[in-house]
Amino acid sequence: MDELSAGLMNAETLNTPELLINLLVCIVASFILRAVYVRKSISLSGKFHIGIVIPLLAIVVFLVITIVKSSLALSLGLVGALSIVRFRTPIKEPEELVYLFIAISLGLGYGANQTFITSLVFVILMILILFWLSRKSNTFETDYNMLVDFTNTEVPISQILDSVKEHAISMDIKNYNFGGEDTSVFLAVNFDNCEAMENLSTKLKELHPKISCSFYHGRQLQ
Repeated sequence: MDELSAGLMNAETLNTPELLINLLVCIVASFILRAVYVRKSISLSGKFHIGIVIPLLAIVVFLVITIVKSSLALSLGLVGALSIVRFRTPIKEPEELVYLFIAISLGLGYGANQTFITSLVFVILMILILFWLSRKSNTFETDYNMLVDFTNTEVPISQILDSVKEHAISMDIKNYNFGGEDTSVFLAVNFDNCEAMENLSTKLKELHPKISCSFYHGRQLQ
């Protein structure tokens, strides 16, 4: 019983210079992560609200780990607190979750005084993200949602669909509005390249100058 009490009350002596160095490295790494996220993320949602949280999240996790690692009692108290508090963060895309996990890992690693391995893995991750995402950002995304508005044109929808089939790899009708003040068709389409999109737009304009078409990335409506 005495040994258990001693284990619960025993606090690890913190090395202040080492703690400050780890905190400084954690802050620098978290801002590097934020810069990489803002520049290389392919997320369609706003990047500011996630980017501003990344350094704060890493520092908060660093603080929590620094406190609870010195006491078993504080660790048990943290588990109890987390069982009461529930976090509801609206993460829209898996990529955002990955960056948040990296920020948490930075706080965990530096807070637990695992400076070398944390820095090494972080550098490897940043290299992979910079090279892989830079290459991916140059590729053409093929999945699009297309809205064709041909109100007051007297052009049959069959001609519209034939033109789309001529330039797209595949086509799927999602919605068709006919009559009234709105005559339009909503399609899910795939293209080989951006030239096919431009040629399709030109073709539709040739059918009637009042025809308008808009393209939206397919992920926006998932």
